[in-house]
Parts: sequence; C-alpha cells; structure tokens
Amino acid sequence: MRLPLAPNEVQGRRTLHVATRSAPVVLTPAWPVFVVAAFLCTLTAGGLTGALDLWTLRVAHNAVPLDHARGHALAQVFGFLGLFTMGISLHLAPRFFGAGPPSRAFTRALTWLGVGGVALAIVGRLGALVPGSAWFGLVGVGAVLAAKTLWASMLVGFWRELPGPKDTLQRFLVAGVGWWWLAAVTLLGWQLGQSFGGPGASIPLEAVWAPALFGGVASWLWGIFFRAGICTLHVPRPPERAQRRLFLAWQPAAALMVCASWAQVPLLDALAGGAMACAVGLLWWTVRPFSGEVGDGGALQPRAVQAGLGFLLVFAALELWVALSALGVWAPVLLRDAARHAFTLGGAVLLVLGFAGRMVPGFRGVGLRWPRVYDAGVMALMLGATLRLGELFSARAGLALAGASGGLAFLGLALAATSLLGSLRLKPAA
Repeated sequence: MRLPLAPNEVQGRRTLHVATRSAPVVLTPAWPVFVVAAFLCTLTAGGLTGALDLWTLRVAHNAVPLDHARGHALAQVFGFLGLFTMGISLHLAPRFFGAGPPSRAFTRALTWLGVGGVALAIVGRLGALVPGSAWFGLVGVGAVLAAKTLWASMLVGFWRELPGPKDTLQRFLVAGVGWWWLAAVTLLGWQLGQSFGGPGASIPLEAVWAPALFGGVASWLWGIFFRAGICTLHVPRPPERAQRRLFLAWQPAAALMVCASWAQVPLLDALAGGAMACAVGLLWWTVRPFSGEVGDGGALQPRAVQAGLGFLLVFAALELWVALSALGVWAPVLLRDAARHAFTLGGAVLLVLGFAGRMVPGFRGVGLRWPRVYDAGVMALMLGATLRLGELFSARAGLALAGASGGLAFLGLALAATSLLGSLRLKPAA
C-alpha cells in the first residue's frame, strides 16, 4: 500500500510541493526485518509455547513453569505485536506526518536494539536451560527500552515539525508510542525486581501488559484504521470530530486499565472495566465496520478486520462482567484470562493480520502470495479465538475446547505468516 505525500506536506524543515506525476519518496526498507522477526517470535516462543502450555493446563491438567507463561507473553506482546508495529511505522509514520525517512544509522540502531532486545528478553525467561539467562533478560529489557526511546524520539520529532493543526490519526500514533515507552520502563523495573529483588519485585506483570496492549497496541490500531482500515472495509471516513471523541474516550480508559493493574482495588477494577467497555462501544459507533460494501472476491483481509472488531465487542462484554464481579457479582475463575485473550488473540492479532494482508505486499508493490493459504490462516485463527472462550465454562468439555484452541490459533498464525513472508520473497516493483 503506497501512500503518496499530500501537497504542501513538510519533509523535515522544508516544504514539498508534490506534483501529480512526482515519484513517491523512497524510504529506507528496514521494515521487512521487523516483520520477519515478529513472525518468528509468534511462531516459536509466542504461539507454539502458548499452545503447548494451554493444552497442558486445560486438558492434561498439569502445571507448567511460570516462566513459560511469561516468555509466551513477552514474545506475543513485545515480539509479535511490538516489533510488527515498530517496523510498519518506519514506512507509514513519515507518510502520515509528511516527514522525511529516518536515516540509515537510525534504522540500523533501532533494528539491533528492538529485535535483539526482544530476543534476549525471551532468552532471559529460559532459566536453567540457558546459563546466565537472568543477565540475558536484563540486557534484553534494557535494549527494548532503548529501542522504544529511539522510536518515541522519531514520532515526537515528526509531531513537533508538523505545522498547523494535528489530525487525530497522528495523536493516536504519538500517544501509542508513549504507552509503549511506559510499558518498556515498567518491564525494566519488573526485570530488575526479578533479578535483584527490592521494590521492583512487587511490580505485577499485569502492569507491563496493560499499557502495552490497551495503550500502545490499541492506539496504533485505531490510528492506522483511519487510513488502512477505511480503505480495507470501504466504509465512510468518520468526521474528524468523531475521531477526536474516540481519542478522548480511549486514552482515559487505557489509563484506568493501567491504574487498575497496579492497585488491584475492586472499585478501580469496576471503573476501568466499565470505561473500557464504553470506549469499545464508541469505537464501533465511530468506525461502523459493516457499513461498507466489501466484495466476496479476493483474500479475507476485510473479514479479518471485521472479525477483530467483533472480538473487541466480546472483550467489552467480558470487561463489563469483570466490572460487575468487582462489585460482588459471580464470575468464572478464568474470566480475566478469557477477556485478555479476546482482546489479544481475537482482536489485536486478527486486526494486525488483516492490515498486514494489504500492507506487507502493498509496501513492495506486489500481490499477496498464496492468498488461499492466508485465508485458511485467518479462518483457523477466528475459530481458535472462539474456542478459547470455552474456558469461561468450568465443565471439562469447555476446558478441552479452550485447550484445543491453542493449536488452531498456532496453525492460523503459521498459515498467514507463510503467505505474508512469501510475499516478501517476491521481487518488489520498481
């Protein structure tokens, strides 16, 4: 998806007057490395480990090491979702802000710190399997924070040099990178506590995921949706006023989710769950994902986006249940786990794959390779995310469905990744 610069947009400190027949600005092609690394994370320590551990817990009813779950979460959140977003931003952000591409030295540093940091952080969760793994983890988390700081400096620099009023799309992206930076700072504090004890030992890991998911991932998804999502679903572009209303509703809801992850007070849990459910409802009211005319031909990118937004409604309903449970209403034991995975596996991952189905081949000017493989992956992931909700039921059949969902989700990720990574092997258009 090639997005030409609009007339009179600013590149650095000088104005560009782009004629109709001008060639598009050629950016440093650093983003494919991040995309490949993101899929490697989810196909190894993220999805594969998660599927095996889920089967062990829900079907075999055996315990798994705590660091397995932590490594799975690191690989999925900072590896798959984090690296994919960071890489795609190297192509999209300069266009969205009308800025020049980052320098080769910048992208090289961001690549080594971002990809290398996540890899070391995951190794740090391997314990006795890797001698000195605790130090690997500490160095990796420090590199992740350095990468997020560099990334934030790029977005803030684009923001400062953009003249005139800012669009809500740009506000979402800058807010998102700020949430990612906060998540990296919290991760460093948590890792220091794991390695040396002290105050960091009391940091709950939920306080790391909350800013990354509800602030970082969500803000980037909604910001990008106002360009890529509109094109994918062929829906009317929401007025700027409606976009800003969503921004002003989502950021406080994300902040409440972060505060609730720290304090773990029932009243705050109720406020956070209610605010997030209302924000998701406003998101649907703003984007109206089924108001366009999506054809039945071609790959399932639009359906993946619509399904992702559908799972966000499920997440909103479960968050309302969490809010009520904080006030004394009965709730299943695994309600929070089901709500989290409705957001991540059902919502965020499907949205990312839906956008990736257009962006990864589009950035290179090629078609999606093996679209039927991609479609099969999307459908398997939809089914896997649905079966994951079986853990809401304490009956053995519900737990068995949830246990099987991990294998289906992993299969879906593997098939979609095969198609998208195959697209990277096609010769790019001139």
